[in-house]
Amino acid sequence: MNIGVAYDGGQIAKNLGECRTFLIVTAEGQNPTGKRLVAAEGTSTTELLKLASMEKIDVLICGSLGLAMRNALEMIGVLLVPGCEGAAEEAVAKFLVGEKQGDPTLLEIGREEDPDDPMACMHDCAKCAGCGPIEVLKQIPVEPEEK
Repeated sequence: MNIGVAYDGGQIAKNLGECRTFLIVTAEGQNPTGKRLVAAEGTSTTELLKLASMEKIDVLICGSLGLAMRNALEMIGVLLVPGCEGAAEEAVAKFLVGEKQGDPTLLEIGREEDPDDPMACMHDCAKCAGCGPIEVLKQIPVEPEEK
């Protein structure tokens, strides 16, 4: 398992959207087996998603984050532990032993604009074909072709 931490000088970065460095901890079960620092190329949603995918991050420990980022990370299967503060390595150790931390209500922050998301799918899941309309479409019977 790879655990990513939004990193700022040994501490958890206060805002994921402004974070440029991540601590990546590799663990097997409850035992950490390695760690490294990785620099993000940028702070856009797209760049952070690319980093999460390339580093195969399973869990992300962070401070606050926007709704678009939350939705995007959840869509690619990243378990989020938001609202954390303090020492980055200590937060990873707490996660590994199952200790609750953070504040999941920080996921409910206001709507943000993302110019790279013209359909606003990450902002309003009901507009996404994979989540909203597909379930409704499955329930509508197919009408016979008119002749």
